Amino acid sequence: MSRILSIDHGEVRIGLAMSDPMKIISSPFKTIKNMGDDKVLEELKGIIQEKEIELIILGHPMGLNGQKTKKTEHIEKFAERLKELGKPIELFDESFSTVRAHQIIHEMGKKTGNSKDIIDALAAQVILEDYLRSIQ
Repeated sequence: MSRILSIDHGEVRIGLAMSDPMKIISSPFKTIKNMGDDKVLEELKGIIQEKEIELIILGHPMGLNGQKTKKTEHIEKFAERLKELGKPIELFDESFSTVRAHQIIHEMGKKTGNSKDIIDALAAQVILEDYLRSIQ
């Protein structure tokens, strides 16, 4: 059975989360370093094949008033590059996903300064949770 991959794309790190094969539960997967689109796509290609990914959910940042920002435009260009991997891509609102990831870390009793990789993967998980709720 295949899975859904969620991506929280940042300038330094990219958080990844994926669903279980039944597409009910989301879990943080890992964080990769953003070393440019070509290297990121190469790493994602391996993950997609190994984990049998059928759909990619890409966090889509918007300004507070719903307007596009420079980050929004960058993510939309990255989405175009992701299409090279041959899987469907859905842009999904990522509003406050990082804030919610910080809250989760605090609830775990950890400090966020030492948990940047975990926060990025948790932000991807939050995006995926929201997506899964929206399709059920």
